[in-house]
Amino acid sequence: MNLSILIAAYKADPFLPAAFASIAAQTHLDWELIVVEDGSRDTTEALVQQFAASHPGRRIVYDNLGVNRGVAAARNRLLALAQGDGVAFLDADDQWTPTHLADLSLALEAGAALAFSGIELWDGDRHQTMGTYLPPAPWLEEPRRWIFEHSFVQTSSCVALPKATISRIGLIDETLRIGEDRDYWFRALAGGGKIACTGKVTCRYTKHEGSSMTKTLRVASDTVAFYRKHHEDASLPLALRRRLLAHALWIQGRLLRASDRATARQNFREAIRLQPLALRYWPYCFA
Repeated sequence: MNLSILIAAYKADPFLPAAFASIAAQTHLDWELIVVEDGSRDTTEALVQQFAASHPGRRIVYDNLGVNRGVAAARNRLLALAQGDGVAFLDADDQWTPTHLADLSLALEAGAALAFSGIELWDGDRHQTMGTYLPPAPWLEEPRRWIFEHSFVQTSSCVALPKATISRIGLIDETLRIGEDRDYWFRALAGGGKIACTGKVTCRYTKHEGSSMTKTLRVASDTVAFYRKHHEDASLPLALRRRLLAHALWIQGRLLRASDRATARQNFREAIRLQPLALRYWPYCFA
């Protein structure tokens, strides 16, 4: 199986050499590499050209969106450029161990609509491991429900999809600036699509310190947007859909109280309409 490795890059040149080294070390040799830069202008293009020069005969493509449009737009461009039988996402600051693509390829060839590996959580500031992660086995028995509730696939860098899945579900939702990946995985598993976990920790997921209030608000906003988008999905229990949307509205409302009191109160009232017996929401309508 030929896999298209897809890297969305934004001011990524400090990280790309390590990412490229992990690609070069793969035991699965049937791959192409696509890098799309999300409007930044650093040495990323030169690094891609250097990597291509060291892999003659292999399809390695660089493109630039020209302006910063967000990771979803960059990934949609990556999907448009991909020519493989499947795709494997890799964030610019993450890396893979040598068998990563081989393990995912086997899972896709066995019929998975989405395959993923376990991850090592890596502290990118202190340069030390923070532990490893594999989801609880019961979650894989109802993967779509648990992605909806807990977003247990923690990074795109551990995921591979076959071309058939991409053709079926289409583009990534560019209205979601954060959490667009969870929405994509959720859609990939619609209609009984199978998930496969390799059970191996072959992806290093780099975490960096710092989360601005702007980003926190964006996460809250996009979480509400995700649950609104799928609120009518009858494949999931109505009580679950109502509970999670209400909770997301409450979280966003709490964050907005200081800056946008009117919207915050609207959120609290809607949360109560969705879950009138959730007593913790009521005091916020009168605060």
